[in-house]
Amino acid sequence: MSAEQDLRTQVAAALLTHGISQAEAARRLSLSNKHMNQMLTGRAVLTLPWAERILALTGMRLVIGLAHDTARQDGAAS
Repeated sequence: MSAEQDLRTQVAAALLTHGISQAEAARRLSLSNKHMNQMLTGRAVLTLPWAERILALTGMRLVIGLAHDTARQDGAAS
Protein backbone atom coordinates (compact mmCIF):
# COMPACT_ATOMS: atom_id res chain seq x y z
CA MET A 1 0.00 0.00 0.00
CA SER A 2 1.34 3.42 -0.91
CA ALA A 3 1.80 6.11 1.71
CA GLU A 4 -0.93 8.14 0.00
CA GLN A 5 -3.42 5.27 0.15
CA ASP A 6 -2.45 4.55 3.74
CA LEU A 7 -3.14 8.18 4.67
CA ARG A 8 -6.58 8.07 3.00
CA THR A 9 -7.40 4.82 4.77
CA GLN A 10 -6.35 6.16 8.16
CA VAL A 11 -8.25 9.44 7.75
CA ALA A 12 -11.42 7.59 6.72
CA ALA A 13 -10.98 5.18 9.64
CA ALA A 14 -10.57 8.09 12.08
CA LEU A 15 -13.87 9.56 10.91
CA LEU A 16 -15.61 6.21 11.26
CA THR A 17 -14.12 5.54 14.70
CA HIS A 18 -15.30 8.92 15.96
CA GLY A 19 -18.78 8.56 14.48
CA ILE A 20 -18.38 11.36 11.94
CA SER A 21 -19.83 10.65 8.51
CA GLN A 22 -18.14 11.88 5.36
CA ALA A 23 -21.16 14.11 4.79
CA GLU A 24 -20.87 15.64 8.27
CA ALA A 25 -17.13 16.18 7.86
CA ALA A 26 -17.73 17.81 4.48
CA ARG A 27 -20.39 20.10 5.93
CA ARG A 28 -18.18 21.14 8.84
CA LEU A 29 -15.28 21.87 6.48
CA SER A 30 -17.44 23.65 3.87
CA LEU A 31 -16.73 21.03 1.22
CA SER A 32 -19.10 19.23 -1.09
CA ASN A 33 -19.91 15.63 -0.18
CA LYS A 34 -18.59 14.64 -3.60
CA HIS A 35 -15.19 16.25 -3.07
CA MET A 36 -14.80 14.75 0.41
CA ASN A 37 -15.59 11.31 -0.98
CA GLN A 38 -13.18 11.82 -3.86
CA MET A 39 -10.35 12.78 -1.49
CA LEU A 40 -10.96 9.72 0.68
CA THR A 41 -11.22 7.30 -2.24
CA GLY A 42 -8.29 8.57 -4.30
CA ARG A 43 -10.21 10.19 -7.14
CA ALA A 44 -8.98 13.60 -5.86
CA VAL A 45 -5.74 14.43 -4.08
CA LEU A 46 -5.87 14.35 -0.27
CA THR A 47 -3.25 16.95 0.58
CA LEU A 48 -1.57 16.99 3.96
CA PRO A 49 -3.31 20.25 4.94
CA TRP A 50 -6.72 18.71 4.14
CA ALA A 51 -5.82 15.53 6.01
CA GLU A 52 -4.91 17.70 9.02
CA ARG A 53 -8.23 19.56 8.85
CA ILE A 54 -10.24 16.36 8.58
CA LEU A 55 -8.35 14.69 11.42
CA ALA A 56 -8.83 17.78 13.61
CA LEU A 57 -12.58 17.05 13.53
CA THR A 58 -11.81 13.81 15.35
CA GLY A 59 -9.45 15.36 17.89
CA MET A 60 -6.52 13.68 16.17
CA ARG A 61 -3.51 15.23 14.51
CA LEU A 62 -1.29 14.21 11.64
CA VAL A 63 2.21 13.08 12.60
CA ILE A 64 4.82 12.47 9.92
CA GLY A 65 8.04 10.65 10.67
CA LEU A 66 10.92 8.87 9.06
CA ALA A 67 11.86 5.24 9.50
CA HIS A 68 14.53 2.96 8.16
CA ASP A 69 13.35 0.79 5.30
CA THR A 70 13.97 -2.67 6.70
CA ALA A 71 12.89 -4.25 3.41
CA ARG A 72 15.93 -2.85 1.56
CA GLN A 73 18.93 -5.08 1.35
CA ASP A 74 22.18 -3.99 2.96
CA GLY A 75 24.40 -2.03 0.62
CA ALA A 76 21.61 -1.05 -1.77
CA ALA A 77 22.20 2.25 -3.50
CA SER A 78 20.16 5.24 -2.32
